[in-house]
Amino acid sequence: MKKTTKILAPVVGIGLVFGTAGVSANSSVTVEPGDTYWGISQGYDNVSVDDIVEANDYAPDALPIGAEINIPVEGENGSDVVTHVVQPGNTLSGIAAEYDGVSVDDLFQLNPEVDPYALQIGSEINVVDYDREAGEDYLYHTVQPGNTFNEIASVYDGVTVDMLVDANPDVDPYELTIGSQVVIPLR
Repeated sequence: MKKTTKILAPVVGIGLVFGTAGVSANSSVTVEPGDTYWGISQGYDNVSVDDIVEANDYAPDALPIGAEINIPVEGENGSDVVTHVVQPGNTLSGIAAEYDGVSVDDLFQLNPEVDPYALQIGSEINVVDYDREAGEDYLYHTVQPGNTFNEIASVYDGVTVDMLVDANPDVDPYELTIGSQVVIPLR
């Protein structure tokens, strides 16, 4: 029993640390070997295992490796904020280019404390603050290779696939054209 505990504890610890490395815009996680709903929930404030189970169709005891798990996360103080987790090589202009309708100036306004010449890997940059977009009802997202409505919806907090389908009646969700623009409803 002691030998098993000595081996299992470090493996579980490593899984908890590295298992949540697939976070995408603070709203979904790619399941890695050894991930559990509990381990994933530990990477988020105020998100319980039950919250994650309710937001997904996967059985808690059989998470498929590579599956995208939705994380029901709200921004600070209940406001809806889309964030970007800084990756190696990211710049503010590169981050702005990933999100249509977002400029470097927008990033500066939403992140006054961020030094654009010293972005910290793993830190979060606010990209869209829905409360600040009071005059706008939508954004545009440029379709990238591999994008699906599910993936696009997961990037924008509070946006569902059904909302995307309703906002884009002329777009076939099964045949997205790379470079085309998809309307992202904010409300």
